[in-house]
Amino acid sequence: MNKFMKASIMLGVLGMLISCGPGKSRSEKGGETTSLNFPMEYTSDQKAIEGGELKVALVTNSPFKGIFSPLHYQEAPDGDIMNYFNEEIFWKNDDFEIVGKEGGMATVTLDEKNKTINIKFREGLKWSDGAPLGVDDFIYTYEVLGSPDYTGVRYSPEDHGTIIGMKEYHEGKAKTISGFEKVSDTELKIHVSELSPKLITGGGALTSGGSILPKHYLSDVAIKDLASSDKVRKNPISNGRFVVKSIVPGESVELVPNENYYLGKPKLDKVVIKTLGTQLQATAMKNGEFHVYLELDQSLYEKFKDFDNLSLIGRPDLYYQYLGFNLGHYDKEKGVSIQDRKTPLQDVKVRQAMAYALNVDEIAQAFYGGIRQRANGVTPPVFKKYYNSSLEGYPYNPEKAKQLLAEAGYKDTDGDGIVDKDGKNLKLHFTTMNGSEVAEPIAQQMLQNWKEIGVDVELTNGRLLDFNLFYDKIQANDDDIDMYMAAWGVGSSLDPAQSKSKYVEFNMTRYANDENERLMNAISDPKGISDPNYKAEAYKKWEEYFVSQAVEVPLMFRYIVVPINKGIKYANVFIDDSKAIYDTQFVTPLPVKASN
Repeated sequence: MNKFMKASIMLGVLGMLISCGPGKSRSEKGGETTSLNFPMEYTSDQKAIEGGELKVALVTNSPFKGIFSPLHYQEAPDGDIMNYFNEEIFWKNDDFEIVGKEGGMATVTLDEKNKTINIKFREGLKWSDGAPLGVDDFIYTYEVLGSPDYTGVRYSPEDHGTIIGMKEYHEGKAKTISGFEKVSDTELKIHVSELSPKLITGGGALTSGGSILPKHYLSDVAIKDLASSDKVRKNPISNGRFVVKSIVPGESVELVPNENYYLGKPKLDKVVIKTLGTQLQATAMKNGEFHVYLELDQSLYEKFKDFDNLSLIGRPDLYYQYLGFNLGHYDKEKGVSIQDRKTPLQDVKVRQAMAYALNVDEIAQAFYGGIRQRANGVTPPVFKKYYNSSLEGYPYNPEKAKQLLAEAGYKDTDGDGIVDKDGKNLKLHFTTMNGSEVAEPIAQQMLQNWKEIGVDVELTNGRLLDFNLFYDKIQANDDDIDMYMAAWGVGSSLDPAQSKSKYVEFNMTRYANDENERLMNAISDPKGISDPNYKAEAYKKWEEYFVSQAVEVPLMFRYIVVPINKGIKYANVFIDDSKAIYDTQFVTPLPVKASN
């Protein structure tokens, strides 16, 4: 599917839909998904009209930050907007595999004998300003990513460090990356120390390499200044369907068709993206104010599902919600997480107890009407080869939670209803975001569940936090947060090291464990390239261990439901780019209003 519409309708991934329909309970095991039987595509029987303006709502209660660089942004709203004008150069198939997949801007193949990653760009590619697009841009992207002056969080010494010469370049000992062999303006060989099976799905040395930067446009900006530069914040150029025309910081973006788009100029006249508060989402849908809703508040599903101006398509998402624990800090100088915070949560039994205390099945049903379900692990069931249905996760079991607390030395010795140890009550601070109507009642339900096992939990600052403040505090490992609820959009490369390794900044919990590193490293063993089952089995072994450590306790998977305004001619949620690609057209000049 084209990356423009991927952003537009919040695409997840296709998985096996089994079990019960909406409104029915799930098994305690957590290993089944809800079958909602939504179609994966929508087609209007009306004739398409010429041109038109795509009206896009970015559902958020906070302004977007506006860091429009694929190497520097960290928050989903910026990524949603950027996907309209910065497309990944590689296409994928239904199994998220990019190696050998043709149709995109570039094709990647692997040479096992010579340990090279071979990239071939299409001839004649251009950026939106008419400048050639190809190998030089790919190399420049990695020069930014690996630079000692890079200010983002996507560089991985384990993955990118397998590129010959990258370590020396990253340490400032070399001016270029010796492992890049430019064959021509459209052909590149990347020499690596080993070929990882992660490469097949765009991970390993290719992590973050699919979205490239324009060298001719950005190279005059110091790498340390890229994230704050006007060329990133105000005037980004495009390799995608649309080009940014204007930006109202934090509020809206207007885009127009890219005359130089490699698959042809889009038929639309323009795209306008505006922020929309969650409390206004259902009303906007009913009134036909927008065609598309990014970062949709799923808790409002019951309010919009029956509007007759919408057609719902959907499927399981690359997403899981989790309960995280603040265990340490990230040492930027050493590039490693240090698990050193003085907290009762360093005891795995205490963490497990906090997990078993939560009645997630009840929360999912009560607040999401069946479109979310308790997660049994950190791998959404959409990943057919990797999903482990035998994992139990943490089903609601308050008695087991109490037993684990007792084993950790926590008992209520003074009869006040709160367990204590060495004369101190077990008191913790929890936080989550205020991004939806159900955020507060869910948080209160969780606090009540913990109270029922004798743990005194309060909200940090006494309230839910704004989106931006929440992630600022989580990344800083502020000491007024012991636990937090957040979510991951799971990358299609399914590479846990990107957020679970002690060497990456995205490891927000700061969990640092050698066995965890060993099991993740095994996933990357080169034998996974020739053995199609090796990586899946290695991945499942790692996941079983990681879930048992209750560091990021899996809470919920979600089914992504995409409301398509019937003013649109066609839309789909397919995975394979070659099946999903299409150009948006309208059947009415404006979005259709609901009559019910």
